[in-house]
Amino acid sequence: MLDGIQRVQARIAEIEARLANLRSRDLAVSFQDLLARAVETRINRVAEVAGSTQVDEGRVGRIQAYMRKRLFHPGLASHAADFVEAADRYGMDWRLGVALATVESSGGKNCFRPHNPFGILGRSFSSWKEAIYEVNRLVAGYGFGNDLVRILRKYNPSGGERYLRSVLSEMERI
Repeated sequence: MLDGIQRVQARIAEIEARLANLRSRDLAVSFQDLLARAVETRINRVAEVAGSTQVDEGRVGRIQAYMRKRLFHPGLASHAADFVEAADRYGMDWRLGVALATVESSGGKNCFRPHNPFGILGRSFSSWKEAIYEVNRLVAGYGFGNDLVRILRKYNPSGGERYLRSVLSEMERI
């Protein structure tokens, strides 16, 4: 346990050093800019690791840009490649999970349960990645292929037409 604490402390020190370095180079930089740069760095690292699994960088890039624009929770935003990988694994539209997270939790900022940006059955997840894969597995299990209207009606039966239009509209923006 002590080893884990020391690793966390070392990581915090590394992050603080990077922030100090960024501040010293650009005194006019805002906290929001620093946060965006930190998220971008994390996203790039995740994309590099995911590159070995042949993730489509174009789709990942579009998700990253959308997440920045919509100010996604930084923890969730670092999983852009996972959204693509999970959708590919389960044969789903790669934009669906991102759009659901936007509509259900404002991009992970307003989660009802830990690591659950999708509102899936009030569940908590141990990580954002677990939730991303679970939402894709769930909707693929409906057996509707990529019939988004049928998927969304089953996913949130009480959502009605407004919910349907909201999710589809977010998908269009990605």
